[in-house]
Amino acid sequence: MIANGGGRVDRLSAEDYFREALAVLSEYGSEAMTIAVLCERLEVTKGSFYHHFGGMPAFTSQLLAYWESEHSERLIAISKAQPDPTLRITTLTELGVGLPHGSEAAIRAWGRSNPEVAEVTARVDRRRERHVVDACAALGIDRPRARLLGRIALNLLVGTQQREHPVDLRRLRQMFEEVNRLVFLEADPDLVARLMELTGA
Repeated sequence: MIANGGGRVDRLSAEDYFREALAVLSEYGSEAMTIAVLCERLEVTKGSFYHHFGGMPAFTSQLLAYWESEHSERLIAISKAQPDPTLRITTLTELGVGLPHGSEAAIRAWGRSNPEVAEVTARVDRRRERHVVDACAALGIDRPRARLLGRIALNLLVGTQQREHPVDLRRLRQMFEEVNRLVFLEADPDLVARLMELTGA
């Protein structure tokens, strides 16, 4: 079915636009994320975009809110839901490896010229780092040391996203596992042996 404007009938949700925008960011960067490009890729009219969002500023704000909610707050909640503090750490590894690294690198680059993007990015980084710190502290590691380990983990993620296009997921997982090993050794040396038994490593 074809809409009057020449695009397909608009049955897309706002989330469909956000997912496509993240794909554009990953492939081409923030300068390529225009209304025209999004509508062409989604095969809808510009009128559809304006009906959903009113304009690019509102879309940008909603896209950032979606990224923060879906790729940070939701994942933190999944980790927090683990009753075993050891599993909170290992769950974070899986969630960290599975992040949309290309689009996150583009968002960080975008933030260098857009204050709104920079503010959201900084908030996401603070929340992620604080959760790692809390997860380390739950294992009995003192807070100052937990803060250092949290900073190492976050810098590993951000640094990898900035250096690698695309991110080597196997190597990223290996680096996260090395941080985990350090965390577990500091918390309780027996945790490393037990974890290797559980995972078959």
